[in-house]
Amino acid sequence: MKRLYSRLAAISCLLAFAANGPASLRPRYGGTVRVLLQQRATSLDQAADDEHPATRDRVANLLFETLTTTDDQGRVRPRLASSWSADPARRVWQFRLRVARFTDGSPLTAADVAASLSKATTTWRCTASDRQTVTIESPSPVIRMPEALALSKFAIVKRQADGTLLGTGAFRLGEWQPGERALLQVNDDYWGGRPFPESVEFQMGASLREQLVQRQLNGAAAAEITMDQLRVLDQTVQNIALSRPADLLVIVFVQPESSSGKTSRRMVDPRVREALAVSLDRATLSNALLQKKGSPASGLLPQWLTGYEFLLGTATDRARARKLAAEASFTSTAPITLAYDFSDPVTKLVAERIAVDAREVGIKVQPYGDAHVNQKSAQAALNADALLLRVPLPSLEPSVAFAALATDLGLEGATASSAFAAARPEDLFEIERKSLENFRIVPVARVAQAVWLNINARNWQQLPNGAWDLDQLWVEGAR
Repeated sequence: MKRLYSRLAAISCLLAFAANGPASLRPRYGGTVRVLLQQRATSLDQAADDEHPATRDRVANLLFETLTTTDDQGRVRPRLASSWSADPARRVWQFRLRVARFTDGSPLTAADVAASLSKATTTWRCTASDRQTVTIESPSPVIRMPEALALSKFAIVKRQADGTLLGTGAFRLGEWQPGERALLQVNDDYWGGRPFPESVEFQMGASLREQLVQRQLNGAAAAEITMDQLRVLDQTVQNIALSRPADLLVIVFVQPESSSGKTSRRMVDPRVREALAVSLDRATLSNALLQKKGSPASGLLPQWLTGYEFLLGTATDRARARKLAAEASFTSTAPITLAYDFSDPVTKLVAERIAVDAREVGIKVQPYGDAHVNQKSAQAALNADALLLRVPLPSLEPSVAFAALATDLGLEGATASSAFAAARPEDLFEIERKSLENFRIVPVARVAQAVWLNINARNWQQLPNGAWDLDQLWVEGAR
């Protein structure tokens, strides 16, 4: 009996040690997590036309939730919707809501969801079938409706009469300084359980010069970094989270204005557009300028996501480029003006390299930086023939990602609808091939997103496309 008691006592000690092991290994509740963002967002409304929507979504995704979500493999998971079903034609979908509350304490209802989704899309008809069931009807089949509703643009927002935006997320907005700072405070009544931090603070447009010199993030848990900053940090042992090459750098030729009273743009000859496309040395651009952290792009969707991008290849052919430019009677007196986001050093470098490659075939490209190149409402007023855009990969589900990109890049509405209805990879490939054949859209390269992490940051999750999943984030020693 004595031996039995001795063994039990020893086992109890071991269990107590395991349960009370090093504090650094146990998640810690409380404290403030500080994150430094490269760009500035002026609104948290995901229906607004912001200059930097990716930055806005970094913050807004902790406040407002979608009906569904997708994991790092692109598989759909329930979120505000607990279940869903569709008719055989995949045109009518029904989503059953879980019990959740907005941060003001009011319950989430199907009427709230229908109103929010109706503001995000005019293509689908969204109605409340009962208090907890939402019906979405589409004029054409949407094979991947649950995956589509995981896009940030479909986040559920309750809009108050005074302009206040309410969400159901793990955090509520405590303080908002547009373009400067956002302080998010924990939502103690969150349906998914309390997150670890007491608050999350985002600082926008933050300078990292001092931190880079010291090789320390000091009080910040994480900071977005650019390729030139990554080069500095690569020289030392640092904790860097790097996504797959997912952000698409793409040239979009702007369509001429119709008779609207504004100065009409010229239509850049399709032969000149093709000449520019085949003049680009994408491999050198990716290896040299992007430090092998990017990859050449020949399609809108990456090879690692679809497996077919190599079939869309536009090989460098400068002899053909010169011939096309000559056939179009294109001369150096008529330069192509190329606008890029002046606050993004990567797009600036790439725009300048495009101009160098174009010059080799007799095409003059004149790059210039602009503050509003990413705003759809401002693009029409830009004095540019083409835009160089950096577009994040919006989803890890190919058809949903392509449909969202088609909308963002101004392709015909039927293109997005066709992508949503694509049931097979070969169908999607054919839609993408046709969308690129007139060279109004010219993919250039893909670039990874990089985040510099504090050694005390725990459970930072970055998806392959660069999106953040911060549900389980905590920081050792956070105050």
